[in-house]
Amino acid sequence: MITPRLYVGGEPAAPVPGGDYTLPEAAARHVGHVLRMRVGDPVALFTGTGGEYAATIRGIERRGVVLQVDRHDAVERETPWRLTLAQSIIAAEMMDFVVRKAVELGVTAIQPLQSARSQQASDDRTTRRLAHWRRIAIAACEQCGRNRIPGVAPIVSFAQWFATVDDASRPVAILDAGSERSLASLGANAAPRAIVVGPEGGFDAAEIRLAHAAGAVPVHLGARVLRAETAALAALASVNAIAGDAR
Repeated sequence: MITPRLYVGGEPAAPVPGGDYTLPEAAARHVGHVLRMRVGDPVALFTGTGGEYAATIRGIERRGVVLQVDRHDAVERETPWRLTLAQSIIAAEMMDFVVRKAVELGVTAIQPLQSARSQQASDDRTTRRLAHWRRIAIAACEQCGRNRIPGVAPIVSFAQWFATVDDASRPVAILDAGSERSLASLGANAAPRAIVVGPEGGFDAAEIRLAHAAGAVPVHLGARVLRAETAALAALASVNAIAGDAR
């Protein structure tokens, strides 16, 4: 049986080896009502700042779940490369899917972009979606074993984000099915520090020109045109195979 992993954040205080730890209310409900765990079962806790805590359930009561914290293990499961996924906003379910799988594939950060062909949304809705994506990132870390939670940045426009991109030794790759260069050939020389993925319908010509002027390298993923969510994951998996821990 795989030991369940729970994100506890460090509030109100981080777990301390050798002491008791009372789970936050949401985590306690998950342990008691969803996982149906019992006294004596093992649990792994992480705060998102590195490493994880091995713990054992000491008591399950109406008021909460109390754990005995056994030890802290300084284990990390991060990839050796730092990579930002700059993903243009796509349909809600597919965007959720991309965030979840990008975390599993090891991205350091996720930057949602409002591009010309992205779905438009009100400020209130984008705020709620951002909080939702951050919860998905936490849940993905619980599932895949990561102890550091990738940041999901506030939504910005395509032009705003590229205005912040500065020169560096590692390139920014932008997916463009019409490009003559492949992501694999680019990654063989230097793994990109960011991959920019378009919405349904792709980027328009003005956006490709803006990205090129900012120093981004247009790349393709092969002879077939992929859906937006497929392209994001194919690109991340390719870089991971070339420069990450999948080698």
